[in-house]
Amino acid sequence: MAMACSVGAGAARKPPRNGIGIGICSSRAARLQARAASPLPAEFGFVALTAASSAVLTQWQAVQVGIQRRKVGLKYPQMYEDAEKSVFNCYQRAHQNTLESYPAFLALLLVSGLGYPITASVFGMVWVIGRVVYSLGYYTGDPDNRFRGIWNAFGLLGLLVTSIVFGSSQVAAIFFPRVS
Repeated sequence: MAMACSVGAGAARKPPRNGIGIGICSSRAARLQARAASPLPAEFGFVALTAASSAVLTQWQAVQVGIQRRKVGLKYPQMYEDAEKSVFNCYQRAHQNTLESYPAFLALLLVSGLGYPITASVFGMVWVIGRVVYSLGYYTGDPDNRFRGIWNAFGLLGLLVTSIVFGSSQVAAIFFPRVS
């Protein structure tokens, strides 16, 4: 069973409580040793936190749609209100539009985060914050107000570029290995 922490000189490990062999490192040296053994960049934690913030974003939007659904009395499975000018439809579209680009966002965030974790996190947070501004604009009931947050696209574009650069560098390393 693999352990998350090595037990070395002076490194005490508490027994795991989760049954899968992952213990809690009780010494700083053991934690650093475990961290050094990871194949991920040291700054990848920022990427993980950015991904978590994006999940919070989608859940916040879902809650907003649910609140509006109750307000207008729209029953499931109906997705949209039939009214011509519907605030509910604006809430629903803001959420749906985010979900339409969410798989690409997560894939690009994780791939670019392998090579450029800080840059990926910055571009990822541009997307997340931009989606919040986009949603708040849409929630006014005037669909044109969603353009206040359209700059979120720069976050996605940045992730696309850094993913291409990272992928290209990985492929180039196969065909043009460095000679020391």
